[in-house]
Amino acid sequence: MSGMLVCRSLAVTEPYYVEELGIYLYSGEELSYYIYHNATLIGEDFLDERLYRFIGKELGMESLERKLRKWVDQADLTELLLVILQDIHYYDGDELFTFRETLQALARKSSAIRMKEKADTLFSRGRYAAAGLCYDRLLHSGEPEMKDPAFVGRIWFGLGMAHARQYCWQDAADALTEAWRIAPREEIRRRLYQITQIDSSVSASPEVLGSISLEQAERWKDELHESWERAGEAPETARVREWLSRDNIRRAYGLRELVLEWKGEYRRSLGL
Repeated sequence: MSGMLVCRSLAVTEPYYVEELGIYLYSGEELSYYIYHNATLIGEDFLDERLYRFIGKELGMESLERKLRKWVDQADLTELLLVILQDIHYYDGDELFTFRETLQALARKSSAIRMKEKADTLFSRGRYAAAGLCYDRLLHSGEPEMKDPAFVGRIWFGLGMAHARQYCWQDAADALTEAWRIAPREEIRRRLYQITQIDSSVSASPEVLGSISLEQAERWKDELHESWERAGEAPETARVREWLSRDNIRRAYGLRELVLEWKGEYRRSLGL
């Protein structure tokens, strides 16, 4: 979650932890914001004892807690989520109408499409390990869509990119090769070629890379170098450079703190 939320309610003492995104919610407004912007991540299991306790005890909304407990077996998920948003009063009527339409459109989609959208959302939020698990689960789901080569190819591509974001280059290359075998696209070959440039030990199928022209190879190399340059200008890189410029004691302390911070972020991406 990014940006600033203006919260009218008091912050809670025991925040609500959203495991899939690795974030904590500290107010009713933040709970509303999470629900409104993450419809693809919310399933029937969202309404559980932990949520009821958070709403009743931490937010002090006992009446809302009682309503949810009473209606959980009678109303569908769309209606119950709208009840939460309506009672917290963070979104107006037009926004709630839009949210209802979003949920209804989502409900009309097949379970395979919803699972892919969930995986894509997790990927876009930086939860690469969780996204990879969703893609892999879908590949073994036996859903009717898994007979469509174009759809299956996109799932393998998503899995490959999830592996790449975790620096598992060979796993990424294997998944991208499978994506190419099922439903070849130039984007797949570009990503696979660039992975072999990042890690020369990666074994890639000549079937995929053998017909790349010199012009294509140079263009894709240039794109890769440009992305490296952009990464070099990133705030994280600037922080490393700053600590490297310090004396030995400060440098060691600062770099150790950065590594611990990044380890924590990585563990959160795994849902640990």
